[in-house]
Amino acid sequence: MTNDIPARDSPIAGGVEDGPVSVEVPAWRIAVATLGKSPLSMVGLGIVLLILVLAIFGPWIAPFPDDAGATVNFAERLQPPSWKHWFGTDIVGRDVLSRVIVGARISMMIAAFVIVLAVLIGVPIGIIAAYWGGWLGNILMRINEVFLAIPSLVFVLAVAALLGPSLPVVIAAIALAWWTWFARLAYGEALHIKEEQFVEAAQVSGAGGLRIAFTEILPNLTSVLVVKITLDIGYVILLGAALGFLGLGVQPPDPEWGIMVAEGRDQLPNAWWLTTFPGLAIFVTVIGFNLLGDGLNDLLGARQ
Repeated sequence: MTNDIPARDSPIAGGVEDGPVSVEVPAWRIAVATLGKSPLSMVGLGIVLLILVLAIFGPWIAPFPDDAGATVNFAERLQPPSWKHWFGTDIVGRDVLSRVIVGARISMMIAAFVIVLAVLIGVPIGIIAAYWGGWLGNILMRINEVFLAIPSLVFVLAVAALLGPSLPVVIAAIALAWWTWFARLAYGEALHIKEEQFVEAAQVSGAGGLRIAFTEILPNLTSVLVVKITLDIGYVILLGAALGFLGLGVQPPDPEWGIMVAEGRDQLPNAWWLTTFPGLAIFVTVIGFNLLGDGLNDLLGARQ
């Protein structure tokens, strides 16, 4: 007698099928896996996270937070690195480690404000010049080329010398020199994007020019903008430190890294720690953002 009851693994009985099963992987797991393939990118991510933690919680992490200001303690003047002062003390007895930690906030503040201003100015100019073109696009890009023709450091030095050294002046001067790079990038990318079919579909549907520019083209610039922002943060920090070193940036007693390097140069080579540790902070921060930027470039390129 034949058994007509379907087997448990039979498709008729609702059992397990032999075909492939599609499983949706969360985007964050893909991102972590992609970054994890590059050890240098993970090192960069770790450095950036550390700098951000120091920038946010620096005054509470620093062992001697009062030394970030105008505190004077001549009894511990120019002490070499020790268990009490890991990075030594400066010419007036302030703890160098505490000043380096708190100085991360100033450097990140400069970078954040500069990048935000540069993006807000440069990206709309680049998109408008690319989408509308014609005489308007020519005028905007000729102005952009005039600013690009002036070296960033020379322009920033001129503005800082003219208006006087201070934190707002440093931010404004660097932002005025930096927006041109974002305008150039947005212009080049928008020229290609505006020829895509989804832009033509929006035009056919009757969408206005501004709506197409900032709801269709702008979102498609996100990937390249994120990579450029990450890479540029390191360069902005370096430029801000250069202004501080030359005396045209943030002024003492604020613990800005460039100022600390400048203050310690007269004590070389005896008090080497005065310039070494702030210089290392600048170097490590710039390297960290560059490594992270390279990793994001690979990640976002793979996702595209």
